Amino acid sequence: MTALRYPSILSALALLASCVSCGGDPAALKANVYRMGDRATAGPVTYVGLTADYRMELPGAKESLKNRYLVIFLSATNGSGEEITLPHTRLIAADGTEIPEVTEIQGFPQWMGILRRVAPSGTEQGYVVFDVPVGAYKLQVSSGGDPEKEQIAQIEIPAKITPGGVAGPALGN
Repeated sequence: MTALRYPSILSALALLASCVSCGGDPAALKANVYRMGDRATAGPVTYVGLTADYRMELPGAKESLKNRYLVIFLSATNGSGEEITLPHTRLIAADGTEIPEVTEIQGFPQWMGILRRVAPSGTEQGYVVFDVPVGAYKLQVSSGGDPEKEQIAQIEIPAKITPGGVAGPALGN
């Protein structure tokens, strides 16, 4: 009888371990990956990365520059029937490191800002800014809302950004 108990305990532990590993951790969500200029869907929100540019200076930046400013012009359309607040975006480096947005900016033309509300069926456009070395990244965007139901997408930011691509508004130096 003791011999039968051990396999049952081992099976129960294996089942418990598999349930823990597939828990609702938002970071473990699977993201579809899109190219710059393509429509990236995250739940009811459709994002489009329109331009990306590396800069050594940024009007209104309050933090000291460590690398270069990666300035991405982003469009977000709310496809739901109610107002939503968009969460901040993140850059994902090739090694998986997550890089938060630069949020200490004042007076930068068309910066998306800290609080990003989008009306039902509305579209907001503006810049998101990161302080990073030149390289290839993925911009992670999100549907926001309840972390248990959050949906994410990623937009590829190429390592070499060619001038003359899809143009956004002037940065205003």
